[in-house]
Amino acid sequence: MFCWPNKKEKTKLLDHAIQVTGLHRKSITRTLKKGKLFINNRKGSSGTKILYPTDLLLKHIDYLWHSMERISSKRMKEGFNDWLPYYRENDIDNRTKYLLQKMSISTLERFLKQLRTKSTITKGIASTSSARYMKNKVPINTLDSTVTRPGYTQADTVAHCGDKLIGEFINSITVTDIFSGWTVNASIFTKTALEVKDALESIQKEIPFKLIAINTDSNVPVFNHFKKEKVVFTRSRPYKKNDNCYVREDTREQKNYTHVRELFGYQRIDHLELKEIMNDIYINYWNPLQNYFLPTFKLKEKIIVGAKIKKSYGKPQTPYKRLMESVNLTEEDKEQLSLTKKRYNPFTLKKELEKKLSIFFTKLNELNKTKKEIA
Repeated sequence: MFCWPNKKEKTKLLDHAIQVTGLHRKSITRTLKKGKLFINNRKGSSGTKILYPTDLLLKHIDYLWHSMERISSKRMKEGFNDWLPYYRENDIDNRTKYLLQKMSISTLERFLKQLRTKSTITKGIASTSSARYMKNKVPINTLDSTVTRPGYTQADTVAHCGDKLIGEFINSITVTDIFSGWTVNASIFTKTALEVKDALESIQKEIPFKLIAINTDSNVPVFNHFKKEKVVFTRSRPYKKNDNCYVREDTREQKNYTHVRELFGYQRIDHLELKEIMNDIYINYWNPLQNYFLPTFKLKEKIIVGAKIKKSYGKPQTPYKRLMESVNLTEEDKEQLSLTKKRYNPFTLKKELEKKLSIFFTKLNELNKTKKEIA
């Protein structure tokens, strides 16, 4: 006498059918319900042929992503043009380079999802304030909506004070060009007016275009210096952090975060001997890597829809590329920029940067340990 299998036996039969045929569970049950017999003639899995095999590409994307400072898939895809010609690691061949270059942004994003891990971002302490009489002298200006050429900049300072503003500590100055995104950093010990002025004067000489205007916090030596240089000097409105959005740490563009906090973190750095190491890292490794090889987004337009602001961004480009496409730079300036870029290899910059950072943090830990022992 025939006896119908119970639920457990049906499950076992179905599991066995999946192993034999390689078909999906639902596909088998649908076929059986129709009362059809089927033969598995498949040599492999169904569906579209895999164009970008994970076992081949994931290790290369992992290496490139970390080398490119873990940027977004859109920026990373655009950055491949500058990075892949130099890529020689992990036994890569021309076919693999071709697949990486051909890969779409959405496909790249699927690979990056496997690599990302959640991280907690700590906020720093604001250490900036301006004297009332300087606020009356310096005009308010929000430049970014009318900028169509290089030379209009925003500047801000980052305090490496840990969780206490007491005492002396190192500060980083960040200057960002609104048009191109070109960013230069420098470190100073304490934040006296003269030290800030000297650092900004040094940065002014380093940037590869003529400084037209700067929007930053006010102090007398800085104000007098830029007045003498005939550079328009403006400040942001109180409590309007978006007026300086291209440089501030807590806004969309956040150069203080991407160019300072991601590099040196939030711990206290209060040893004068570390200032030169920080400046060496900024000038010789970090700024060239960011300006020549890492694409950034640039705000294209803002549209107010009801109570919301809809923002659209242009195609990611490196600050170097934006400067090279500008009609406001002379051919001599562009030639000099091109020659400077040719001196750099992004992977070499990244490796040397990591070595310098290792030296810096080893030195910092030693100095902190000595300081505790003395105390």
